[in-house]
Amino acid sequence: MTVDDLRRAREESANVAYMTFMKHIRQDKNGLFCFFEGKDMPYYYNKVQRIYQGNYYPIKCNGKSKVLKVYELINNHRIYDKYKKGFFVDRDFDLLINNRAIYETPCYSIENFYTNPTVFSDILKHELGLTEISESYMNAMVCYKNLRGQFLEKTTLFNTWYACLKDLRNKNGTETGVSLSDKLPKGFITVSLENIEINYGFEAIKKEFPDALTISESTLNDKINQFNEVDKNCVFRGKYGFFLMMDILEKLIENSQKTKQFVKEKVKYNITQSQGISQFAQYAETPECLVTYLQMIAN
Repeated sequence: MTVDDLRRAREESANVAYMTFMKHIRQDKNGLFCFFEGKDMPYYYNKVQRIYQGNYYPIKCNGKSKVLKVYELINNHRIYDKYKKGFFVDRDFDLLINNRAIYETPCYSIENFYTNPTVFSDILKHELGLTEISESYMNAMVCYKNLRGQFLEKTTLFNTWYACLKDLRNKNGTETGVSLSDKLPKGFITVSLENIEINYGFEAIKKEFPDALTISESTLNDKINQFNEVDKNCVFRGKYGFFLMMDILEKLIENSQKTKQFVKEKVKYNITQSQGISQFAQYAETPECLVTYLQMIAN
């Protein structure tokens, strides 16, 4: 797909969301119109409902660039100023938008709000039925904190490489040549309840993504040093950490039904990875900046 093809696709999707908004207001619908990337919609639902009690209209834009394009389309017409509107995007490894009319996550993406140990603790207690005083709960928490720490260290190289690609794109306007899935490339890491093994290096990344922009080792090392000074759980790609958490939960449930090495009680609970954002949205963190933004657009 060429740059022009990407631009056309972006504009077409943005136009669909824009026309959805137009149809709402033609029917004299009043309320709060919120424009989302897509998969993030379930995360924001109960957060919006806590702040705004009126009619709420979520509009899916199919990606960050489309949300920003819809914002431009609407913002170019002063007649729409009277409507309550919210625009929500992930931070990613992109340049800061720095526009108070647009909510940008303070971390990489909304998935980062799901991976804090306090969120994992709530899931153990309220979904798996483990009590804080039980050996199973304590084992599960130690396991998660240990694996989460290992994961952040062992995915530093991959996150750094991808961040370098985005830096080049932001600087030169060129496409990265890479389209990532929600999970790390198959075989790059191996996860068990005892340990995380790393099975990749810089050469393996270049082999997996032959069309990617070229990143020098010196650039990569400089970025690694930079990332070693920040909160990796906040800065790194949230989808990877989120699916790690889901994987650990599945393994703990399986452990409870077989060896009982970690979870002594038998747990019956279905983890649906494709629906995880919705399944655990009520437990995900709500940053203060989101509350402030929702209060602003609701008034």
